[in-house]
Amino acid sequence: MPIRDEQKRRMNREQLSLLNTGAYNREEIISKERVLLNIETKANIYIDVPFQVDYGTNIHFSGNFYADTDCLFSDIGDINFGKDVKLGPRVQIYTVNHPVDPKERLERGLVIASPVNVGDNVWIGGGTIINPGVTIGANTVVGSGSVVTKSLPANVLAAGNPAKIIRNI
Repeated sequence: MPIRDEQKRRMNREQLSLLNTGAYNREEIISKERVLLNIETKANIYIDVPFQVDYGTNIHFSGNFYADTDCLFSDIGDINFGKDVKLGPRVQIYTVNHPVDPKERLERGLVIASPVNVGDNVWIGGGTIINPGVTIGANTVVGSGSVVTKSLPANVLAAGNPAKIIRNI
């Protein structure tokens, strides 16, 4: 269940700002990221700066994770990463959507949070956008610049806008 504590969000945004604008020291960045993202495991998890989060509390790692520079994680809903996941630069992951129908927007509210799940050993190319509610299966590769609007199965290469399966791996 996503945590939406506004006080914690403000505090995390301040920490994130300091992290993104501070001097580059890899060990110091890793230490600050562990505090910001509440990472308790000793697993190898690293996000290159700068990066953006909404809360930071709704991103979950299984281990051996790397995100290149300038990634954005809209973690109003949960973002779950399997083991051995690699993200290229400027990957954007969104967990929030808005109803299209105006009546539904009034009845259900302004936003709907849907989790994003990324399986083990997934590689996501730079500039990729992943939409709310998407699951990416294990061992899948997503080509650079793709827009993932629907879930992708395990063991495929997918690319494009919208992302389509190109071939099995």
